Amino acid sequence: MGPDERDMNEMSMRDPAGTAQSYEQFFELAELDEHLRSENFANVTTERQVYFCYTSLGLTQKTLLHRYGAGEDLDTLEARLLPHTQRMVDDALFCREHAEDYRREAYPVDGTKRANTSFAGLALLLAGTPDYPALFRQAIAPDSGRRAYLTDILFKAFIPDYPLLKKYKADKYSAVWMDPIQRALAGPAEKRAQALALHMNNWCRLMRPWGWKPNLKPAWGGDNLFCDFAFEVALAVCAYDIDDSSFNGHPYYPRDLVEHYRTRVRHTRDAWRAEGMGPGVAVAALPAPAKADLAKSRRKAVARWVELACDGDADATEAVLDAIGKPRKIGDIGELMDVLAEHGQAIHADIKDDETLAIQAGRLAEGRVPGEFDAPPGPPFGPARCRATLLAFAGWLDARGYRLVDLDNQDDAWHAVAVKAAYHAEFIELGTGLHLTARAPADVYHD
Repeated sequence: MGPDERDMNEMSMRDPAGTAQSYEQFFELAELDEHLRSENFANVTTERQVYFCYTSLGLTQKTLLHRYGAGEDLDTLEARLLPHTQRMVDDALFCREHAEDYRREAYPVDGTKRANTSFAGLALLLAGTPDYPALFRQAIAPDSGRRAYLTDILFKAFIPDYPLLKKYKADKYSAVWMDPIQRALAGPAEKRAQALALHMNNWCRLMRPWGWKPNLKPAWGGDNLFCDFAFEVALAVCAYDIDDSSFNGHPYYPRDLVEHYRTRVRHTRDAWRAEGMGPGVAVAALPAPAKADLAKSRRKAVARWVELACDGDADATEAVLDAIGKPRKIGDIGELMDVLAEHGQAIHADIKDDETLAIQAGRLAEGRVPGEFDAPPGPPFGPARCRATLLAFAGWLDARGYRLVDLDNQDDAWHAVAVKAAYHAEFIELGTGLHLTARAPADVYHD
């Protein structure tokens, strides 16, 4: 370890699944890479120097993110941030000046990449110096193909003169973690906290393609080190001054970073921004998803069941099928309902969680028919309010050509989907073949 490296065992690990050994291993490799660069940079060809600079762009960001995961205190991390960011900007400029092939690629921050978005959240919330946003702006790729709509909106909340594009390309890669935030910010201000809380409930599941799993093992004995946090959610929370009290206990939510920003940065560096207004630009609502013609579909068995449960939403149908495959029967519906709810296609809530259930019902209604479903406000709360909400929602759907179908998993949770009335009988028959137990709302949601 270098002389400035703290003993990992002295840190309070932020990573819920991390170990001191995993992080020590990472930092040793990063230090070796830095040693090779510093020892050889002046004595190698320009082509090799470009390679050194280009590869360090991602590693520098990753190292700072890992220091956060390992538990380094925020003051020490902030002291590293400015020189590290300046070095990234300088390395990128060197690449663009000396290699034609790197003129487009050599920018530290690509708004469509998860690692870059995470670094942006860490950096913009951590740095208290007034000139840091201007330096950070130099790191952002100007290429329109490498800029994402919501990322740019959030950047503008911290860099007031940051220009937005007239048109953005859809990016499915970043949409996985950014669309739920855009949906929340495009909605009424009073509902943003609830929407983000629901998103944080799904966050770990969304991160599975990037290495999260329920039982992570040490990197040297099994899984790769998963060092990631919901920095993008924290960025939105701080940009729009959203109350995070309903989800700031989540193990992957960077609560201390948000508190640092609110107490030491918000009212100094970012005092120019009006409370709760973000950059002052209305966030566009997401376009309606492409819908399949259910009458002409050739899907069968579980694929058809999922398609009907998703009301023909093509993207949601494919996402669910990718996650569960095409089993001949479905016993435990937990994973199925997880993925359906994640895409706004089901109610999947703990038996006492009336707030999550109400939010899910509203989102389910939103994707099917015009108008807004208002859940009974309570009291009572808990299971009683859940039952009242489900009965009210069933009636609301009936009047609009849909049927609410309860699914029995013999557990302490609510599971339900909404299907067009014209396909209700087919849906029930398909479910029977898949060993899914469907129940009518009137038979279940009573006292």
